[in-house]
Amino acid sequence: MIMNAIIAENLKKFYDKKGKKAALNGVSFETERGSVTALLGPNGSGKTTSIRIIMGLIFPNEGKVSILGDDPFSSKKVFREVGYVQELPNLPPFMSGREVLEMSCSLKGIDKAEVSKVLDIVGMKEFADRKIAKYSKGMTQRIAIAEALLGNPSLLVMDEPNIGTDPIINLKIREIIQDLKKGGTSVFMTSHQLDDVRKLANTVYLIYKGKIFFKGTVEDMVKKFLGIIVIVDTTTPEKLQEVIKSIDYVTVSETRKRGEDYRFLLSLKEDRREELSQILISQGVKIKDFFINDELDEAYGRAMENASKTSN
Repeated sequence: MIMNAIIAENLKKFYDKKGKKAALNGVSFETERGSVTALLGPNGSGKTTSIRIIMGLIFPNEGKVSILGDDPFSSKKVFREVGYVQELPNLPPFMSGREVLEMSCSLKGIDKAEVSKVLDIVGMKEFADRKIAKYSKGMTQRIAIAEALLGNPSLLVMDEPNIGTDPIINLKIREIIQDLKKGGTSVFMTSHQLDDVRKLANTVYLIYKGKIFFKGTVEDMVKKFLGIIVIVDTTTPEKLQEVIKSIDYVTVSETRKRGEDYRFLLSLKEDRREELSQILISQGVKIKDFFINDELDEAYGRAMENASKTSN
């Protein structure tokens, strides 16, 4: 049986004495070993508060947390196996990236030989001896990630790791997380970079005003908030339209011309994609591409609209 890297149960956090201003109101989530879990929501929804509780930085008013099988409030030794990237890294500007990492090694009791390894992982060897004050936001973020990777942690907690970074740095951070995932490291992250979430996350939680209102895969999220929409590229649009008329669980929601081809967006009442593709092919429809719509940005927007309506 796989022990979860993080288990948070019924977390409540109030920022007033009367308990009326709730940052978290009964939040529960978990991260499986060797997987990437993303907590998504607008600013002020409770994401950073959740991470601060996970990291033992603030106490919840109610609920409990388990990190790698230990209580982070009573067993601080568990953090030897945890790397943490905070939302806005506050690194000493007068030190170089290498000096920051070497200082962290000393504090954590880690061999300084690891510094070269983590600098290589984040692609910062060339700039390691430059002062933090002269770094761009993306370079600072990479040093913060390198620091979190010291000691080969079993769990990496990342609060908005892509904040203020450019697309090239975003790609590098995504590659780092993918490699960590392949190596068995568990990752819990918040992010507004939904394309990264789509490509990395095994499980997504949606939070709004301190409450979790969705848990599932990216595909589950798209299906729930956008419906089941299959995208079909074909060179025989008339034939596809003829066949679709005889299938009661499919309707054409949109058609687009793409050069010599046509792209159809087909709305399915139920998830029968495999059956649909077989019918189309057997009826002589020439398919160049067939895949489910995974427009996470649109699904996220729809989800937050629903959450706003139901919370009022």
